[in-house]
Amino acid sequence: QPFQPQSIQPQPHQPLQPLQPLQPLQPLQPLQPQPPVHPIQPLPPQPPLPPIFPMQPLPPMLPDLPLEAWPATDKTK
Repeated sequence: QPFQPQSIQPQPHQPLQPLQPLQPLQPLQPLQPQPPVHPIQPLPPQPPLPPIFPMQPLPPMLPDLPLEAWPATDKTK
């Protein structure tokens, strides 16, 4: 008889029901306007991105290829 899950009995499904009518969900909507303010701060750290552009090895490769050949292909069409 001691095996009876007495501890489970006190935990009826009733507590689960109150979770569904979560009223705090509504206040979440007004929070949306606040997030936009945070994203503005992270914008400053973007400047470090420019240095990446000069590193692109694409520019040097273009001159090596016959740029004239590219337009010629269009003319053949």
